[in-house]
Amino acid sequence: MQNRPLRRERALINELRDRLAAVKLLLPTLSRPAASRAMAELLGVIVEIEEARAELDPIKDPGSSFDPADPDTAGRLVALALIAQDKVPLARIARTYGSGVYAIYYRGDHPAYAAVSGSETPIYVGKADPKSADARTSREQGPQLYGRLADHRRMIRTVGEYAEKNLLPHPLRIEDFLCRRLVCATNAQLVAERHLIGMFQPIWNNDSQICWGINKHGDAAETRANKRSPWDVMHPGRPWAMAETLMDKMSQGTIISRIDAHFKMYPPHRSRSRIVRQFLAAFAQNAAIMPGEAVDDDEAIALAIANVPSE
Repeated sequence: MQNRPLRRERALINELRDRLAAVKLLLPTLSRPAASRAMAELLGVIVEIEEARAELDPIKDPGSSFDPADPDTAGRLVALALIAQDKVPLARIARTYGSGVYAIYYRGDHPAYAAVSGSETPIYVGKADPKSADARTSREQGPQLYGRLADHRRMIRTVGEYAEKNLLPHPLRIEDFLCRRLVCATNAQLVAERHLIGMFQPIWNNDSQICWGINKHGDAAETRANKRSPWDVMHPGRPWAMAETLMDKMSQGTIISRIDAHFKMYPPHRSRSRIVRQFLAAFAQNAAIMPGEAVDDDEAIALAIANVPSE
């Protein structure tokens, strides 16, 4: 009677192996779409098998191992460090050495940006690469981070002054923009920018495909047939983008509709502490606890250790 559960367990596992062997024989005969669906189903089965194995293991898996050298970990840490910085007026940033990452925030009254105005969601995030690929100090990196922010500041001033001169509604004003910036080690800015864009989905970034184009600097002669960027449609005034030969990439109405839909899908963040908690959640491991007071099981632990493969 005591061996019956063990025999049943082995019979079920043998049955799984037999069915897997049958699937392996079947796969080469399937069409490409059918094979893709079968592979997706197999991946799901693998997850279920691993979950069953984990439940049987007396020692729980933490779920992940914190690796400071992992690029994704570094990216999250740099992004988190940026959020720790104070916001400062974009109009008043001082010239400093260093490359890194930055975020630009809007607090004005432009109706298209009402949802994000004054929030903790940046309207644009970016990176500044060092002047030298092997730079080790901020001085060796050059004033790249300042240069990127100063360039954006100049673009905003240009279109704002054009709008005021031509009595256009809702001009951009440089005093309505704040920024955070972080000088970081060379190459750390690459993965940090990706994490920031993924978390905040800023509408002025190319990735959103909504109101991108502030980082454009005009097209070369051979590419001037390119269409006017959505950012220049919303905020005219840069001389090279005003050429009559250019066609709009999207109408202003379409851009505004896309902005509205975007903020419904990605509501702007209002709390910096909540953003920090979201970043920290990515580092959380499985905090397994016993249903009651833990009792050491020396035999189970010794067996589990014995089954760990040696290096």
